Amino acid sequence: MTSVASNGTNGSEDARSLLERVLETQQQIADSFVVKEPDVQYYGWFSEQVQSRRLYRPSEHTLRRNTSNPVSITSPPYTYWLQGKKKVLVTDVTLTTVSMQRHKESNAVFLGKLDKFCCRSYTKL
Repeated sequence: MTSVASNGTNGSEDARSLLERVLETQQQIADSFVVKEPDVQYYGWFSEQVQSRRLYRPSEHTLRRNTSNPVSITSPPYTYWLQGKKKVLVTDVTLTTVSMQRHKESNAVFLGKLDKFCCRSYTKL
């Protein structure tokens, strides 16, 4: 009876590869929120109802891989934008100051003008 010794590198390589894909996805999200046009203005809204839903029912995304084992990741529930040097927790971003139906339904509070995307986080900052 022969045994094959496992050196554990496959697990480390898989974890490193997964982490790299997660970081790449996070960078793509951050890049998508960067103001590319100087005349575009973003406005923030916060709804406790929407935030609670994100915490208790997080959205999951399946990563496309070339293997038979799909990998799912859970989206970070907290999204922060900057207002000056202050990090502001937001649940919705719009291009207008006008309250929309979804804001009325979720009792969202208008946060004002946002300067730029800061980050998404699994923990409250």
